[in-house]
Amino acid sequence: MVDKLLQGNDLTYMQAETRKAMPDTVMIQRKSLAGDGQGGYVESWANSYQDVPARLSFTGGAESISAGRQDVQPISVLTVGYDQSVEPTDRVLHSSGTYEIQSVDTGKSWSAVRRCQMRRL
Repeated sequence: MVDKLLQGNDLTYMQAETRKAMPDTVMIQRKSLAGDGQGGYVESWANSYQDVPARLSFTGGAESISAGRQDVQPISVLTVGYDQSVEPTDRVLHSSGTYEIQSVDTGKSWSAVRRCQMRRL
């Protein structure tokens, strides 16, 4: 019965069509560490992927209290193509700011997109 849910090239079609519905472009940066000559490391960011079709959306916010101050952090969701390489340690540059990826939604059998939860830096 499961084989009847998607026919022929349905998934391929869905994957191609979802890319057309992504109005934004982002740059994905990957972190690298280099020795600082004193036993420590220096962190640097390299532009791994440029002009990546994407959709950035805001799904609400998370509240926290720190040092007696209430802070509201918007929750951002990045949607990219199903085959786009993205890791939980990456950064995303968008015209609205720089974001740190917190989680990547992976492991789905019929995926048309990949979604990432992010926080703004």
